Amino acid sequence: MKRKIILFVAALFAASAMNADPSGIIVPLTKVVKTTPNDGGLQRSPILVPVLYIDGYTLTAGDNTLGSTIRLLDANDNVVFSTYVSIEGDIELPATLSGTYTIEVVFDNVTFVGEIEL
Repeated sequence: MKRKIILFVAALFAASAMNADPSGIIVPLTKVVKTTPNDGGLQRSPILVPVLYIDGYTLTAGDNTLGSTIRLLDANDNVVFSTYVSIEGDIELPATLSGTYTIEVVFDNVTFVGEIEL
């Protein structure tokens, strides 16, 4: 029980720290899709939902997006933009894009999905 309380407090602290200095509007990533089945091996700890902010054509990636691939898909599910996140910070999206796009944050076997408007 004590461990659960400590983990809960740590999660609250981490969430408040991530929201302490937002740059733009947070991108809601609500749907988690497991893209490969568990092979029965050792379980890894769960991946935290990535934190992204958008301000115009600038996407700001938090440290929990490192090692992921961010993709934008159009209404026909065509990938119109893709980048590997190797550093925490700003990602410039192409100014030629406009409209609503599906955003995917892809880790090894888990994909987080949301929508953004450009």
